[in-house]
Amino acid sequence: MRHFFLLIALAFAFCLASPGHSAGISSEPQLKAAYLFNFAKFIHWPEDTFTNAQAPLVIGVLGETPFTGELAPLTTRKVRNRAITIQHFKTVKDVQNCHILYISPSISNNLQAVLQDLKPRPIVTVSDSKNFANRGGMIQFVTRRERLQFVVNLVVAKANGIKIDSQLLSLAVEILESEK
Repeated sequence: MRHFFLLIALAFAFCLASPGHSAGISSEPQLKAAYLFNFAKFIHWPEDTFTNAQAPLVIGVLGETPFTGELAPLTTRKVRNRAITIQHFKTVKDVQNCHILYISPSISNNLQAVLQDLKPRPIVTVSDSKNFANRGGMIQFVTRRERLQFVVNLVVAKANGIKIDSQLLSLAVEILESEK
């Protein structure tokens, strides 16, 4: 029953809130930060991903992003009893201990190299770069009918040992399940 209520809350945040709505989330940057937090609730990493039971969940940002300020409040929240920390990375080589990595469109010229460097690691990659999911990213933000939504590349997730709950997948506007 608890999962049912989480699903309803997640659906409300994901589907009803849009950049033009004022349902507690008033801007696209705030909505993206909320998405990253909610993604973490429905994603399972391999057992050895966290160094111990108290290790924080790290949300990273690679490149410049307009929603850095909106991520800061996430550090007061927890996901599965894990504190959340936010880290900013200048290069992909700096990305060491990270669980969800937002890759800024400012990196799009080097996107293939970045994704290749991250490929074998259990890091959930997220971006709003064009064709991100088709190019090997895990979750791509898309705007459809003036709403911020997302596409999931399940092939990449599975290859990196990431399991995504069906509840989250049911909210995706598209799921890529085969190699293109």
